[in-house]
Formats: sequence, C-alpha cells, structure tokens
Amino acid sequence: MQITTLQTLADAIDAFTLYARVEGRLPKTLKTYQQAFSDFQTFIHKDTALLGLATGDFRRWVSQRLDEGYSKVTINIRLRVLHTLFHWLVREGHLAESPMQQIKPLKVPRQYPFVLSTEQVRALLKAVPKHTWTGKRNWAMLLTFLDGMLRLSELIHLELADVSLQARSLRVRHGKGDKERIVFMGRRLTRALQDWLHVRGHQLGEESLFVTRGVYRLDQRNIGRIIERLAKEARIEGVRCSPHTLRHTGATLFIRNGGDPFSLQQLLGHSDISTTMVYVHMAGTALREAHAKASPVDRLLED
Repeated sequence: MQITTLQTLADAIDAFTLYARVEGRLPKTLKTYQQAFSDFQTFIHKDTALLGLATGDFRRWVSQRLDEGYSKVTINIRLRVLHTLFHWLVREGHLAESPMQQIKPLKVPRQYPFVLSTEQVRALLKAVPKHTWTGKRNWAMLLTFLDGMLRLSELIHLELADVSLQARSLRVRHGKGDKERIVFMGRRLTRALQDWLHVRGHQLGEESLFVTRGVYRLDQRNIGRIIERLAKEARIEGVRCSPHTLRHTGATLFIRNGGDPFSLQQLLGHSDISTTMVYVHMAGTALREAHAKASPVDRLLED
C-alpha cells in the first residue's frame, strides 16, 4: 500500500530541497534545482496533486518549451533535475513509480569544446614576461591550466599546502561534486611553481596559491582578464581563450601525445568515461597516426 504525506507538487519540491540542503549539495546545484522546479511549476500549478501527475504532463511541458525556443541543452538539464526529484520520491516511498519513467532526454548533436592549436599555445606562453613577479605567477598559472588540466574553480581554490614539488603533484580538493583528487605535474610546471613560490613567499592569513600583489586570492574575473589580455598580446583570433579553453586544450594534447583516456579521466575528475572520450575524438588524425605506429597486430606480425 502506498503511503505518502506529500500531497502536492509543491510539498514534494519543498521536501526534496530540504533533503538536498541537508545532504550538502553545492549552492550552484541548488540554484539549478530551483530554476528547474520554478520552470515546471509555471506550466503545472504547484498545488497539482502529486499522485495526479502523468507522463503526458511532462511531454506537453517539453513540447511547449521547444515551441518557445528553449535550447535542448537547457531542457535536458531541467529534465535531469526532475528525474532526480521523482527518483527520490520513489526511493523515499512517496510514490510507487515515477511518472517520468518514459521521458527520455532530447537528442542533441555532439558539440566539441574549442581548443587552441599548438601554434596558438606557444604564442600565448611566449606573451608572458617570465622575469617579473606577475609574469612568474601568470606563467605558473597558465601551465597549471594546461598541464594540470584544472577547472577554473579548482585552480582558484588551490592552497599552498596542496602543492607537493617533491611528488610533483597537486591536491585538488574542490572538484566537481566536491570530490578530491590528485593531479600530477610535468617538469616544466613543477619548475614554474617552484619559481612562483619563491617570489610569492608565505604571508600569514592567505594560503591561496595564486594571489594578487596585495596577497589576496585571485578570483574568476582576475584570471579571466589576465588570460584575455595575454591572448590579445599573442594575437590569438578565431577562438575564445579562457580557462576552460586551456583545460580542454591540455586534455586534447594529452591524448595526442600518447596519453590514454582512462588516465585522463582520473586527471580531469570525470565520473563518466564517455565525457572523457570527447577528447579522443578531438585528437583526430594525430591519434590515428599514433595507432598506425603502435598497432599491436602490425607489430606482432611483422616479418
């Protein structure tokens, strides 16, 4: 027998939102939840009986949003949120089954992220005056994006204690979903961070790795402007040069240089290998050439 104390859609959303907050969902995640719930409730009244929701209600909502010009990506994000809500309601015993069981995400053409060419990367790095205080910082920061393949938020929250020059590694404690991981560094990035730490010094009260002259943590706007300015000086055109572009570029170069996607998945902090496989497709011709040189069967059967 089905027992529930949640009578309306609004009751269900309130209960789930409380659960999500107690479970420690990130503010950004909670905001995404709120946007999806608010959108759906503009179509289905919040006082609609929870047990009265049917598959057709969700199909009509999707259809209306498509007619209104919403992107399929936006609709799919909100569908995922609603699926999460109803999956929770079933798990908690408020519903016998989800009315969304038959609702599938919309098909969206695969979109590949923008990346810099090898020549553009070299030009960008060449634009950094490595002999100055800010130059040493910016050089280390660019290499961290490229070699460490960090997200912007991950780099911003790096602290001095997260750097191990001896192990040539970085501890990323603010990854997506608040997951912690270890990222390894090449020789050049290790040397760049060593040079930066030497001029940065250690002032009590600010443990952030990348700071301003006034020893305050660099924020999203600071870093974005630094990269945009260096890209302009490097005369990079035809692609938006941003922290995300550098991360995508580093990941693509990793595959082109012979790295395997499963190792890359761990370095990037992806929970699903299919997300990482995008970079395998982006590596294109270089990857085919690498296989031609290292084909297991060709090498095995060589005369």
